[in-house]
Amino acid sequence: MDWSDVLKLALSIFLIVTGLGLSYLFLRMAGVFARLGSSVTRITDEVVPILNKAQTTVDGVNLELLRVDEIMQTAVGATKGAEKTVQTVSSAITAPVRKITGLAAGAREAVATLRARRAAERADRPAPAPPPEPDRRPGDAPAPKHESPY
Repeated sequence: MDWSDVLKLALSIFLIVTGLGLSYLFLRMAGVFARLGSSVTRITDEVVPILNKAQTTVDGVNLELLRVDEIMQTAVGATKGAEKTVQTVSSAITAPVRKITGLAAGAREAVATLRARRAAERADRPAPAPPPEPDRRPGDAPAPKHESPY
């Protein structure tokens, strides 16, 4: 046996050991992949119903949001209607009040003008002359003044 035969034998043993090691490694990896596959299957089995429930919940929430939106639109419409009613009632009340206020102001001015004219007419008239005194003689006493007991 020479060195080339020894090297061939060593290489053959090395290749056999490497093949056995790789076979063991592949078997272990097959077990890992099998466990990984079963884990993925279990997770999928658990997650899919949760996702279905979440989708159902989201659909319910969306339906309720649509209802709330309809309620809000109805409330806005009612508010606008109430606002229009208040404006109509307000204008129906304030218009006569303004007219009455204007009428009262006009009457007040008319009375003030009438009083001013009467006062001006009185001022323009000459004052009435005092009644003539009876003839007195130099020795007569002046006429007594009457005082009211009241």
